[in-house]
Amino acid sequence: MLHFPSRNVGPDASRNLDQFRHTSLAMDLERDSRRWDVVEWSWAPGPPLRVQVRSEQGDVLEFIMDEPGIWRAHPDANVPYEPL
Repeated sequence: MLHFPSRNVGPDASRNLDQFRHTSLAMDLERDSRRWDVVEWSWAPGPPLRVQVRSEQGDVLEFIMDEPGIWRAHPDANVPYEPL
């Protein structure tokens, strides 16, 4: 499940989140059995655009849309990997 913020989102940020919401990356997270929350996103018009999600287990993924409009997934380098 993928959960988007529902409050305090301005018009530019809302458009940015909508662009991400319609990607195959977001649809894959929506089908995942884990809960994923959007925790960071771009507030200004772009590209580049950035969206960061965190799972209920603490996994973090970052998605960045570049100038040609291509979204790419990146693991967040700021979160240390902890094996289970």
